[in-house]
Amino acid sequence: MSGTTSGLLTGDARHHIPVTDLDAVAAGRVTPRTARRLFGVERTRRMIMFRGVVAAATGTDPGPLPPPADAVELLLRAERADAKAVQEIIDHPAVGVWAVHLLGRLRSPGPPDPAELPLWQDTGYLHSLAAAAALRAGIGASVPVPVRAGTVCLPTLGRAEFPGPHTDDDGVAVLETSVRDTALRHTAAPGAAGARLTYGTRTLCLPRDPRRSGPGWHPVRTLVWYPGGSAHSVALDDADPYRDFRDLHPRREPIGAGEEAQWRRLLARTGRLLTARHPEAAGLVSSTLKAVAPLPRTPRFHPASASYTEAVGSVLASLPHDAAEFAATLVHEARHSVLNSLGHQVRLCRPAGTPGTAEEPLLYAPWRADPRPVQGVLHGAYAFAGVADFWRVERYALRCGRAALAHFEFALWRNAVTEALRALAEPGARSRLTTWGRRFVAELTDRHAPLGAEAVPEHSLAPARDEALDLRVTWRLNHLLPEPETLHALADRWVKGDEATDLPASTLRPLADAPAHEPRGELRRALLLDGSLDAVTDAPALAGRRADLLAADLRLVAGDAAGALAAYRAVLADAPAARPGWAGLALALRARGHRAARPLLDRPELVRALALTLRERKEAAPDPLSLCAWLTGERGPAARDTA
Repeated sequence: MSGTTSGLLTGDARHHIPVTDLDAVAAGRVTPRTARRLFGVERTRRMIMFRGVVAAATGTDPGPLPPPADAVELLLRAERADAKAVQEIIDHPAVGVWAVHLLGRLRSPGPPDPAELPLWQDTGYLHSLAAAAALRAGIGASVPVPVRAGTVCLPTLGRAEFPGPHTDDDGVAVLETSVRDTALRHTAAPGAAGARLTYGTRTLCLPRDPRRSGPGWHPVRTLVWYPGGSAHSVALDDADPYRDFRDLHPRREPIGAGEEAQWRRLLARTGRLLTARHPEAAGLVSSTLKAVAPLPRTPRFHPASASYTEAVGSVLASLPHDAAEFAATLVHEARHSVLNSLGHQVRLCRPAGTPGTAEEPLLYAPWRADPRPVQGVLHGAYAFAGVADFWRVERYALRCGRAALAHFEFALWRNAVTEALRALAEPGARSRLTTWGRRFVAELTDRHAPLGAEAVPEHSLAPARDEALDLRVTWRLNHLLPEPETLHALADRWVKGDEATDLPASTLRPLADAPAHEPRGELRRALLLDGSLDAVTDAPALAGRRADLLAADLRLVAGDAAGALAAYRAVLADAPAARPGWAGLALALRARGHRAARPLLDRPELVRALALTLRERKEAAPDPLSLCAWLTGERGPAARDTA
């Protein structure tokens, strides 16, 4: 791959990745040298994207802003004064999100979407980049920048908020910077000469050091941590409108001093934890992580995080509950970032429509509620292999309920990765992998295989097995449907009292609104951590769960299999379509050692569909256990459960 690196719009660089880097990344070992090669390519890629955006935006209507060429000229002036500052701005992860979004808009045929912001607001981010560059490089300039609901973003620096009230009307402010003394140019205080923003009749003066807060000014915080013993800076970015690739221009308030302190404290503790017990993971995370875009704290056991292929080095993350949770999140997202960067150099999966390849299969991934393409399963397997290895070690450093939960997480994700790697080895998925992709999967499989021999205490292993079964059964109920014609023929045989033969095959028909989480997972984790379920029923994740179903779930997780079995049967008698009830019934039957469990564990979608079909025919409401017994070979609909 070749691209521009020696200057903003000129220059050339070529990159080559040795095979040893691919093998090292697959094994989770990212040395500083490997990281430099990976991020060297990211820099070239970003410069190419930037040039593409400038070219595509040139000639478009700039709205109330000057043409894009003015912003480019100012960036070039700033680069001559301080090339490092400009390069850091172009490397800013949010710039990748902006570039992809804007290129998509500029190249999209047809009329614009009226729900989107005016195009000039997106192209105007180029002026925001130039304004930030002028301020950081210490050059004098007067720069018009876009305003959104009274807010101005200066990427990598922060955001200014003019006092309200504001409407949704957008406008333009002007940033005025002055020349910084040469002696101050390379100090740690960008913009030491100060600057001011004018919006209509209102003027806001930025602090002389824009890293500090001031009236109306919310800086991007810089957090310092020490994974591996060396200092690393991480931007806590709650200012940039493109920091969240899932929700551009979010209206979230900037974090306060109290939350900032929590982030600092947790990142410091996480660095110490990784350094002490996870040196390989510490090296991977420290060489990868550049920015954290903070999200609000989520309920326990449900941390939110995400990364994006064009924002390598950035992670969206909810405020963690503790350092171990944060460490597992960072390991997971750092692996995504590394694999995204590797994928920009080496194609691991064949693109859709490649001649000679089979149709893209959609696969089960235990960490997702929806069916996933091969590339998604590969990404998830790689990320969760790191999570499994983290908990493999961490479980021995914890005590009591935290240790029990860590053993559970290790067993769950170890088996999930094994299952995903097995799926990637199937012919349909394997055909989608390139030669290098197959090599990567083989190396990952070899590295992960020894985890299967690790002992796990039974009190953690048993609920991990239950959770794995619950996830798979729930996924099948949500996304697989039996072939209709054969299903109706099977219903005919039930009515006639014939044997259950010629069972219909199931096909993938993804359910669009499948829930992201099944609450039984939270109950299992709460029982391991707290030792009881007394306080869990008020948890936010359980809100909206129907009371009888939650009562059945509580019985199941607490170990009352007989009570859970009766409760799930009652739920299904009242709500026969309730998928969580069918999944719970399968697990209750298994816990009882019941012969009827097998059809519900293997083909839950068939048992449910058959029961609903018979109800639609106005037949007597079939007993689920009788259906299961019939499907296992017992004759006739009159068979009844005697357990």
